[in-house]
Amino acid sequence: MALVTRADVKTYLGISSTNDDDVLNELINAAQSLIESFTHRKFDVTSATSKYFDAEDDVDDRKLLFTEGLEICAAPTAVTNGDGTSFTVNTDYVYLPRNDFPAYGLEILQSSSNWWQGKSNGDMANAITVTAQWGYSSTPPNDIVQAARRLSAFLYRQRDTNSDSDRPIIVDGVTILPSALPKDVERMLLPYVLRTN
Repeated sequence: MALVTRADVKTYLGISSTNDDDVLNELINAAQSLIESFTHRKFDVTSATSKYFDAEDDVDDRKLLFTEGLEICAAPTAVTNGDGTSFTVNTDYVYLPRNDFPAYGLEILQSSSNWWQGKSNGDMANAITVTAQWGYSSTPPNDIVQAARRLSAFLYRQRDTNSDSDRPIIVDGVTILPSALPKDVERMLLPYVLRTN
């Protein structure tokens, strides 16, 4: 699923013909890749997948911290401990941060008798399974949609220009370096950049 539809970008650009539909599809995909690369996040997660975590390296006491850069946008469909025990939200664990998504980890409640464990053979690697929608959101926020629309249009218009906008320009002896993204798009995306250690 794309962040923005071809019809939406065509309306934004004022295009009614179908001549450039294939090109627009490619540019919409390119815009989405640029947005995901800039923010280090996914904004249109549609299905749940399983990720595996180490019962030692990814665990801090009662907390299971997802590998750096991973986050979930909704409640997991399944959490399975290394010993095969299935965990239940609000009975066995809560999200980190509490009461908010995207979540970057899970914490076992003090009231639960369970602990994060390795497999029965003692193997800690890939022992804990979390099946969830991995990303920032299942429905992109409005400003991310606008950024995708604007960036798709920018890429479309850029193909018709003769200037090398990806190269430095010298004006009155001052070198002006081009921006990787249009400034308005960058401003829309900055609040969503995933900060990693």
